[in-house]
Amino acid sequence: MSDTPHFVDTKRFPRRFIVFLFLFFVAVSIGIVSLVTENDNRGSSAQWYRPNDVAVRVFSGPPDMPTFVWRAAPSFVKGIYVSAATAGYKKRFVELVDLVDRTELNAMVIDIKDDRGHLAFIPESDALKLSAASRPSLGTLREFTAPLREKNIYLIARQFVFQDPVYVSRHPEQAVQKKTGGVWSDKKGIVWVDPASRDAWAYNAAVAKEAYAGGFDEVQFDYVRFPTDGAISSMAFPQWDEKTPKAQVISDFFTYLDEQLHSVHGLVMSVDLFGLTMWQHKYDLNIGQRLATAAPHFDYISPMVYPSHYPPNFDGFANPAEHPYDVVYKNLVKGKPVLDELRAATPTARIASFRPWLQDFNLGAKYTPEMVRAQMKAAVDGGATGWILWNARNVYTEEALSSVEIEKTLKR
Repeated sequence: MSDTPHFVDTKRFPRRFIVFLFLFFVAVSIGIVSLVTENDNRGSSAQWYRPNDVAVRVFSGPPDMPTFVWRAAPSFVKGIYVSAATAGYKKRFVELVDLVDRTELNAMVIDIKDDRGHLAFIPESDALKLSAASRPSLGTLREFTAPLREKNIYLIARQFVFQDPVYVSRHPEQAVQKKTGGVWSDKKGIVWVDPASRDAWAYNAAVAKEAYAGGFDEVQFDYVRFPTDGAISSMAFPQWDEKTPKAQVISDFFTYLDEQLHSVHGLVMSVDLFGLTMWQHKYDLNIGQRLATAAPHFDYISPMVYPSHYPPNFDGFANPAEHPYDVVYKNLVKGKPVLDELRAATPTARIASFRPWLQDFNLGAKYTPEMVRAQMKAAVDGGATGWILWNARNVYTEEALSSVEIEKTLKR
């Protein structure tokens, strides 16, 4: 039997042409198989499976990194913030890990890119090594995260985005500029990246991918906004056309992160927003942040609802800091309709839940264990799926935390 395609009339076509057709069909077949394989691989880069009934995912990191397995978030996250400096100070960090072991805490939010823009770890990618601190506090991420993962601590990488002096030093043409010339800085002397810079978007996505491949379970993006402090009227932007609404610029960045990290790999993401976004649903606070444009692109939204940060007489409270439960609870209640509306409009879509930052520091009032605990209760009562304690010095009120033994008793 001839292997020549049956629809070819050998009496009318020269043999060389028949050979050409045969090779052509072989090439097309190989191309189709390759395309299907590529799509299959792309879809399998983030897959659920359940060894020992623990939900985890497989993440294929940057091309030069091996596949990594990471965990789903606890049903209710209870976390603390840890700066890169503290994480690199062994004695202090061990004390915080012990605090997690002894109490109801189950998560840590750790800086991987600090307020100056330094990467707090040794990047695997050569393209990122210029941004690393001279002595990265976290060292190699896999070595840093391994013992924490063994303790089943949920790891969240906190990443500064548009406040980034290191990036600006290398790419001053992408920085917020002064109308009179030169790079603009805020009232603290800190320089910012133009939030519309697509190169900066790609850079931040690359940093996040290293965090995931290094063992973090989630990346939390902070300072995702236009600058707020300083001579705002003197700012000029090399990328933003100053016609497109700021909220649209930030929304486009959210969409980009979603496409680069979640849609392809299924990676878990969260974002920090100003507390007032829970109240001002239409206005972007002149910084580009709106709850409705963030919620469809993240798994968690962490509003900064520290009671001390609200002005006197806010919502009828002479000193909001003295009313920790009410302030946190009302923030969550005020923001809920936005999430409800989004879920009703797209029932099958992924819409973020709230996981607020809570105050564990003295400002506006002396914060007692009872006041810290009141905020935790407000988070539960307000429908949040977790909370994170903030203290810039990373000193936390253990008396406000239930012990592991109490937690076990409550779950019986």
